[in-house]
Amino acid sequence: NNIRQVNNMEINFKRHNFIKDANTLSKFDTKNLKLEKGYLVNIDKNHMGEVVSPIVNTLEFPKCTCSWSAITNEIDTIEVFIQIRVGEVWSDFFTYGLWGLGKDNFYYNQECDCAKIDVDEVIAKNGKANAFRFKCELYNNAKLDLVCVSLKLDDYKTHVNCKYLPSTLQYDVPKLNQNMVPVIGHEMCSATTSAMLLKFMGMDFSDKDSEFEHRYVAKLVADPGHNSPTYGNWVYNTAAMSSFGFTSYVARVYSWEELKYHLAKIGPVGLSIKGDTGLYKTGGHLLVVKGYKVLDGITYVTCNDPNINSRFGEGLFVEYDYPLETFMSFSRGVIYVIKK
Repeated sequence: NNIRQVNNMEINFKRHNFIKDANTLSKFDTKNLKLEKGYLVNIDKNHMGEVVSPIVNTLEFPKCTCSWSAITNEIDTIEVFIQIRVGEVWSDFFTYGLWGLGKDNFYYNQECDCAKIDVDEVIAKNGKANAFRFKCELYNNAKLDLVCVSLKLDDYKTHVNCKYLPSTLQYDVPKLNQNMVPVIGHEMCSATTSAMLLKFMGMDFSDKDSEFEHRYVAKLVADPGHNSPTYGNWVYNTAAMSSFGFTSYVARVYSWEELKYHLAKIGPVGLSIKGDTGLYKTGGHLLVVKGYKVLDGITYVTCNDPNINSRFGEGLFVEYDYPLETFMSFSRGVIYVIKK
């Protein structure tokens, strides 16, 4: 895999989202990189820069996702690799492919004796993993902002103090419906979710597609290496959003309190769901979580669900309040984070 020998420095991490910004990454094992205006950038633009993390010892996990936040384009690109340890055996370094906003980004599922990468998740085989390390390669003028390794943990729950959070919270996130887009509409819930988040952050893509802005975003997040292509690659969605200068990455939350705190302190998120929503059943879907409220003692979670239109009821269009109990039953706890 062309991975240079890394040192054996180790650190311990006992939570679920290992998030390191450029300042911290600059203290890892680096080559041809410098810290500049909050980003890691190449010192010599004619040569590749790289950062390799130490070995990170963790709670045991069956799977994880590695995502990054970086400013890229078709020429200024990044390639991110991750390796996990199952028992005492290290997997190969798996790559998410050479990535740049606007280029033809793709990679394929990879596998070794102890692990595999399946679209956006690295999965341990015949046991659980207990450590990981990652590597990022930067080309030309790519700017690395952050790396997040998000762990899927069993029998795990977070406890967050929400005592001083507002009882009602609503963000004005623009509403986009995936089903209005011809041909690919039924496949682009994730891209539509990302488009809504980007528009909330002030982006406008009407000059790229005057009819359906989210169709243009779908081209940016497309992963032709999976399902020719898939628009639902979690990592490619946040990588695309970050390339517009936002901090964006894939994370996991393990309680309503943790998500509520994120909504109040940071902002709306994309959320991966699976199951029965009360309106429809899904084997996998993305929507925007944009607030919450309490009515008659019942908490409702306000979402922009790109699948909802009038076929579920007169006047329904994207925005919907899910009862908290129903919401928690279909939430997978995987979120798209975006912030300035």
